Amino acid sequence: MELYLSLSAYGGVPTREALRVLWQAGIRHVELAIGPRPDADAVQAIQDFQQQGMVYRSHHAFVWGERHQTFNLAQPQDWKYFQRMTDWLADLDITAYSVHGGHFPIGTERAQAYANFLENVHHLHQLCQTRGIVLGVETMYPTLPTSGKQYLLDNAWEVAQFCHDAPQIKIVVDLAHLNIWQHDSLPAKLQWLKLPSERLLEIHISDNDGRQDIHSRITPHTWWVSQITQFSPGVPIVLESRLNRLPVSVVRQEYIHVQRLVANIGLLP
Repeated sequence: MELYLSLSAYGGVPTREALRVLWQAGIRHVELAIGPRPDADAVQAIQDFQQQGMVYRSHHAFVWGERHQTFNLAQPQDWKYFQRMTDWLADLDITAYSVHGGHFPIGTERAQAYANFLENVHHLHQLCQTRGIVLGVETMYPTLPTSGKQYLLDNAWEVAQFCHDAPQIKIVVDLAHLNIWQHDSLPAKLQWLKLPSERLLEIHISDNDGRQDIHSRITPHTWWVSQITQFSPGVPIVLESRLNRLPVSVVRQEYIHVQRLVANIGLLP
């Protein structure tokens, strides 16, 4: 099993600086994600570190130069952008890409937002498939009432419905998001780790307070730590705990801490 560090974990700086810190920390598996500041050097930086040996996956609205833009799959999309993006992924030999289900304003029709998402994700899957890229969709989380929006796939019923509606698309299980599923029991949350390994694209890990997705660092009290033997062997893990602007030594220490945690139950060599 491979342990990736999300580039979102070291956000707020240019891509080259973030990758330099991770490289100096001994990290060679990185998931490109939103967090670093968009800049004209981002694409060149990603290519330079790949040539040195960095291995990439990519997630949602990741930063890829000044062409980067956010998007919401619950709304109509500009498919020329997605064509450029998936072409770029293919040019870098990146073969795994995951997305959010999208969001919609509170008070609007959820069924229409889900229908938009389903149409969009099928289209995106076709683009990825023709370029040798495996697509996954992430489990999301309930928002606070003050947020003004809701995420799709923020509950077990809708994730199960998506699995039925799009069996060809893989699932990304975010354990920090599941921690915010306050109406689900521990066994109900853990069932998503028991999906067949061929149905899972990756597992995202961090911690939070059970109310908001704050990407805090993992402790012995993190809810899933005692259940880590439930992880499917061979499914990549992506660490998303925030390490913004921390020194190389701390980044290395946190990565090794999680690596050892997972290695202790035989998922990593």
